[in-house]
Amino acid sequence: IGVGKTTLLKQVNNNFRHQQHNFDVVIWAAVSTLQDDIGKRIGFSEDRNWKEKSLQDKAVDIASILSGKKFVLLLDDIWEPIDLTQLGVPLQNLNDGSKIVLTTRSAGVCDQMDAEKVEVSSLAHDEAWKLFQEMIERSTLDSHTSIPGLAETLARECGGLPLAL
Repeated sequence: IGVGKTTLLKQVNNNFRHQQHNFDVVIWAAVSTLQDDIGKRIGFSEDRNWKEKSLQDKAVDIASILSGKKFVLLLDDIWEPIDLTQLGVPLQNLNDGSKIVLTTRSAGVCDQMDAEKVEVSSLAHDEAWKLFQEMIERSTLDSHTSIPGLAETLARECGGLPLAL
């Protein structure tokens, strides 16, 4: 169910971009191009030969780079379990502080990937409206008399989903 999981994950990604952290690399990867997205983020995008390599050879390359790094891997909208080790993600690094975050609609996917579950649900209208007001500058809301009413209608239409600003 659409409760804003992708929006939330994008916020996490953006926070990593704009704030200090102790990770060597933060990787946002789409499921359909997961291995290529990881490779691009760790420096293989300029290597034309890398694009021609087999999945297994790419996995070896990814593992050789990521094994020496503390990383965060952000995976959005996972529909079925993924064998990350086959893609070259060194799961042993999770013991050294690396993290993998995924969004899915399926508790079964979490179970099969041995992932800790954090359920995300919609906010009540009052909570969504309060959050919206906290996130937007007051001067914007007050810049025209019709804006607060329109903004509240928008918050209501979003059905408690976090609003991207």
